[in-house]
Amino acid sequence: MPLHTRLPYWREVAVGGAIGTLARVLLDAVVGPISGWDPGIAVVNVVGALALGWLSTLALSGEDPARWRAFAGTGILGAFTTFSALALGVVDGSPTGPAVATLAVSIAGGILAAAVGRRVGATR
Repeated sequence: MPLHTRLPYWREVAVGGAIGTLARVLLDAVVGPISGWDPGIAVVNVVGALALGWLSTLALSGEDPARWRAFAGTGILGAFTTFSALALGVVDGSPTGPAVATLAVSIAGGILAAAVGRRVGATR
């Protein structure tokens, strides 16, 4: 049996990844730079943390909840938020203030957003 047919939910992850990548590009374009700082990376990380926190608490019904998690969690949100983009954005950040702001908003905002997402998901 070929490897690609043994990987669970690879199609869902691939399609979700394409959707998440497109959503990231669109949101980053809408946010745009603010006073020399490009907050797009921080915004996608915070929004993604909120969405993943919410998704993690859902009691997903249906025949195959793992398929939904692969599509939405790993695929869409995995492509939407990326640590590598955060790291590169911080390294490329000039001057230092915007780089530190990107890092601080991504980490602190992401933790808070994930907690809010879990709380919202738990009330469902």
